[in-house]
Amino acid sequence: MKKDIYVRNLEKRDLPAIIAMEERQTGVARPDYWEKRIEISEAIRPHWASLVAELDSRVVGFVLGRAGEFEFGLPGTVAWIEVIGVDPAYRRRGIAQELVQQFAESAEDHGIKTIFTLVGNSQNEMQQFFSRLGFVHGKMIHYQKELST
Repeated sequence: MKKDIYVRNLEKRDLPAIIAMEERQTGVARPDYWEKRIEISEAIRPHWASLVAELDSRVVGFVLGRAGEFEFGLPGTVAWIEVIGVDPAYRRRGIAQELVQQFAESAEDHGIKTIFTLVGNSQNEMQQFFSRLGFVHGKMIHYQKELST
């Protein structure tokens, strides 16, 4: 029997769960980073754009997203998935898929027709994940410049 995944808006009280999730994944805890990241997210996102997933009343995944207008020369309002994470112990249970689905439904409810995200060339698993959800390579080209230190 598949357990129900409960998705709700991200709140400041979710900070410890997100920090612990990353620490289980990477071995590094970054409380200052996540506190600032969530503060920034709350300041710029619409209320529906950052979500957490719960299973058995435990936060097991999150997505930080936002909406923006006329960014990068794009017409109209678009949504961005900036960060998505799932507790390593809860992967392969449909949690990330449910988070993206709820994010997409909320974006659509707000008249948004396009969602963007960035995935690294070496992140094959993430590329396959987004492809399975109907994401395709976009028309934009990513540019970067390495700065000497």
